[in-house]
Amino acid sequence: MFYLLTGLALGAPWALSFAPFEVWWLGILLLVALQELALQARNARQAAGAGFGFGWAAFSVGVHWLYTSLHHYGGLPNWLAVLAVVFFAAYLALFPAMACGVFQWWHRRVIGLRPSPVLSAAAWSAAWTFFEWLRGTLFTGFAWLNLGDALVDSPVANLLPWLGNYGSLFLVLWLVLAGFNTVRSWFSGQPFAYKPALQVLGICSLLIAGLTVAVPVESAGVLKVAGVQTNVDQSIKFDPDRIIGNMQQAFKLGDVAREKLTNGGALLFPETVNPLVWTDTPDVWQQRFRDFGVPGKIDVVMGSAIQEGRDYYNSIVVFNGAERDRDLIIPQRRHDKRHLVPFGEFIPTGFGWFVAMLNMPMGEFSRGRGALEPLTIAGQSVAGTVCYEDIFSGEFASLLRDANREPTVLLNLSNLAWFGQSWALDQHAQMGRTRSAEHRKPGLRVTNTGLSGIVDDHGRWVLKVAPGQAMVWDGELQGRTGKTLFSRLGAFLWFGIWGAVLALMVLRDRRSKAYNSGIPI
Repeated sequence: MFYLLTGLALGAPWALSFAPFEVWWLGILLLVALQELALQARNARQAAGAGFGFGWAAFSVGVHWLYTSLHHYGGLPNWLAVLAVVFFAAYLALFPAMACGVFQWWHRRVIGLRPSPVLSAAAWSAAWTFFEWLRGTLFTGFAWLNLGDALVDSPVANLLPWLGNYGSLFLVLWLVLAGFNTVRSWFSGQPFAYKPALQVLGICSLLIAGLTVAVPVESAGVLKVAGVQTNVDQSIKFDPDRIIGNMQQAFKLGDVAREKLTNGGALLFPETVNPLVWTDTPDVWQQRFRDFGVPGKIDVVMGSAIQEGRDYYNSIVVFNGAERDRDLIIPQRRHDKRHLVPFGEFIPTGFGWFVAMLNMPMGEFSRGRGALEPLTIAGQSVAGTVCYEDIFSGEFASLLRDANREPTVLLNLSNLAWFGQSWALDQHAQMGRTRSAEHRKPGLRVTNTGLSGIVDDHGRWVLKVAPGQAMVWDGELQGRTGKTLFSRLGAFLWFGIWGAVLALMVLRDRRSKAYNSGIPI
């Protein structure tokens, strides 16, 4: 019970490491403390209990805003919404539990008899980042509150285009822990050892190299944009009595945005700005969206549900103003969302009863297929994502690597009204900004209620639009060409790191067995 309760206390402030608080170094310190707690455990079960307590508190606090979507907008009874968040956090906590349990077992079996501060640090860093990757992958994954994404707001953000979020977190955590473990061994009365100190200096040199080496990218020209933030509350977005008024407001804001593009550019609407399935949308509304465009000058980007045969897609649609009325029946210039949200966009097996209790107007979509086809928007090659498609670092890197052509700009359309004005808005934007930093591509974030704006190729806000307001915003960004190391290797890079640590652990295990048996090594 001690380890579970101590883990709970350590995990409670985890969310402060992320936007909007951005105390990124706090997460590093908490992971150092969690390593110590796991090492103090007598067995892997106690260590796993500490990890479970840590994760349960961290996710209960960090994603508490799910209650808003389930109860206030989803119509789930209050008690059931609370239980859903608690049990979801408990599921996510299984991954920190596995990280702690595996690390404690490794350390006791392989490292404990012949302590190595640097190898111990590598083992914990590898265990934590691997099981975090697994959390973001298994059962379609939930990669929220991954500390690697918080590094975009840290002094080590330049590691991201080289190692991605998990690789960068591994290196930073490895360095901090190696230094901490080495100093701790000295204070515990062990004689000064030059080898660990030199190894720590070697890790420092890797870190410095990653921070100082420039990433080779080039300008792909300027893109002028004007975005519409409609600020339609989720409670009225799909209300039949309010849809016409909401659309009239969206069109009025679109007129204002179009006036800001006198020299051309892109006019941007958020995800599902059209609350109807496209085939059910009045012709006059379809034509209105198209007519915001000017051939060869202004492209219009908007979000809508698209029906094609028996399939329904959550899509980004692009018009240039030259489409004929018959071309509007099923728009072909679009991106169909690939990574769908469980319960919100598809029903997981065995959970039909749960989804039936929710007020989900569009809850069963099909996944987009094939290689990514970047959208040509105002002369730029734009990689579009919908909602939380951009939180999966490795999957996103694979998508860009296998795309039909290199994108120069990243675009995300979202409707985060489901979560009110909560931390979810800042947390999601931070993950999207990390994708810009990893690939050195500027980003556009276009949302219904926030956070909207422009991000540079280092993941920094150029324009951050105030959330919770109906408004039009505009600005410019520089498209970028050139691929980072992480863009080229993606998750293969992480598996190389984890595989190397595993190989070292196996080698250390064999050497330890040989040493204990008296066999020369």
